Amino acid sequence: MSGIYIHIPFCKKKCIYCNFYSIVSTKNREQYVGALLKEIKVQSSRFKVQLPLTSASGLMEINTIYFGGGTPSLLSVHSLEKILNNIHENFEVANDIECTIEGNPEQLTLDYVTDLRKIGFNRISIGIQSFNDDILRFLGRTHSGKDALFAVENAQKAGFENISIDLIYGIYLRSAQQWVHEIERTFQLPVKHLSAYSLTVEENTLLYQKIAQQKIQNIDEEQSLKEMDRLIEETEKHGFEHYEVSNFALKNYHSKHNSNYWNGTPYFGFGASAHSFTGNTRSWNIANVEKYIQAMDENVPCFETEQLTSVEKYNEYVLLRLRTKNGINLIELEDCFGKEARNHFIQTLKNINPHYFRQQSHYISITKDGLPLLDYISATLMLD
Repeated sequence: MSGIYIHIPFCKKKCIYCNFYSIVSTKNREQYVGALLKEIKVQSSRFKVQLPLTSASGLMEINTIYFGGGTPSLLSVHSLEKILNNIHENFEVANDIECTIEGNPEQLTLDYVTDLRKIGFNRISIGIQSFNDDILRFLGRTHSGKDALFAVENAQKAGFENISIDLIYGIYLRSAQQWVHEIERTFQLPVKHLSAYSLTVEENTLLYQKIAQQKIQNIDEEQSLKEMDRLIEETEKHGFEHYEVSNFALKNYHSKHNSNYWNGTPYFGFGASAHSFTGNTRSWNIANVEKYIQAMDENVPCFETEQLTSVEKYNEYVLLRLRTKNGINLIELEDCFGKEARNHFIQTLKNINPHYFRQQSHYISITKDGLPLLDYISATLMLD
């Protein structure tokens, strides 16, 4: 089984922290959808050769579909339905498919989300980030706290059982008490999944520019760590499993699509800047809407591909698996990369403070104390 990712790069406004490829324009939406439809059809044949996981019908089997961005909810239901139909025509879609769409609260009216359910979406990820209007304005969001509440309510009324929301912590404007209130508000809602991210300063973002110009304060790492600790405590109280560094879910509500990434399952990306992974190769589309549309119109490739070396595959395995609750399976590691790689891992693990990881049977995972140092731990365990 594999997953499909569809990138919708359009936004009403660029958020202060965002480093993903997106554009503040919707003028090419229809042409972009047409280019997407063409790419899905053309590239499905290429992927089939690279990764022949086919069903009796001869089509490649898919168990997750994810529309991300950007802001996928800026597309009409009609356009979204055309893309979904195109996927069904070119891939074998599992009966129990997890089909997710990201959306901004202000666009998720009851009529819109009801139609999303009708065309096949069964999971919705709502980019709330905060319920506090002052913080939302600081982040550059275009919705209010009330919009966020209505969006979740509308999704539930429309029949979405699998509702996920995003929150951001580590924002200097927010007090510790306000963060607790944000968490409490989350658990008053019919939410089954929570993604929470520390505010991070990325180059080429407005946040980076404002900090460099000393117009706003830099990130307070101590505050971020305290807020992460409180988040972990509160999610545990409410029965949410901390199954990946930034993700929490009730039982049976883990994101299957994102879990494919962390477990090394192949996935296929369509749209400007989308990435694909077959296990041995990685490819990425051009990060430019106009050039992407032109390439599809002219039937020319719009992607680059790299063949992954055994060292790169090992390092990626370590990096991604350590993000998850289960961590690294030493038996699987040896099966995939050989005894020498396993010995390297075990030897370099001796350089890590034993308080930062735990071993249960043949699994190595990161402890709560080790999470803030995850990047350092991963780098230590990698091959040169």
